[in-house]
Amino acid sequence: MADGSGVVGIVPIGEVKQVVLKILAANIQAIFNLPVDILDGRKPLDKFFNPNRNQYNAATILDHMERRWKQPHDRILAVVSVDLFIPILTYVFGEAQINGKMAVVSTYRLNRRSGGGNVALERYYERIAKVGVHELAHTFGLVHCKENHCVMRASYSLSDLDYYPLYFCDYCQAMLDDTYRRLKLRTLIPRSLTDVL
Repeated sequence: MADGSGVVGIVPIGEVKQVVLKILAANIQAIFNLPVDILDGRKPLDKFFNPNRNQYNAATILDHMERRWKQPHDRILAVVSVDLFIPILTYVFGEAQINGKMAVVSTYRLNRRSGGGNVALERYYERIAKVGVHELAHTFGLVHCKENHCVMRASYSLSDLDYYPLYFCDYCQAMLDDTYRRLKLRTLIPRSLTDVL
């Protein structure tokens, strides 16, 4: 795995396929323009399993990550293959700390077709990338966007997720760029001449 030199660290928890981690890393690196590392995996967080719901509590996973995980990265994106929930929703595709360091995404529901069966691999991987980008953006302070053509639009269903693009609207991109300047993050390629001056 990587040496921890990136801004974003991707951490598998439990059984997560390597191809999923690589797709997430490639999309995050391209869209956020930040160096990304795939880090060593963690054991499943069984203590966050809720037997009444047969799901894992995403909010308490994030809290545990923040208190226990010491990584040199500015942001950590955990990836799980189990079903996640937060108390006010039946399920979530992911969860993040707004303006925090930690986010988690789940692949559990992303390969499903609304009428049953599995979607094509391309669609599955695109969904994973969208959820990862969306949740990671929350850690940089971006909130849900009202623009239909923005990855930051809230997704409450797979059809929502399929409809929204894998890019930021101009407003959300400007907000992200402003956050980068404020945090003095090192990007891979300067976005404009002013970034190198």
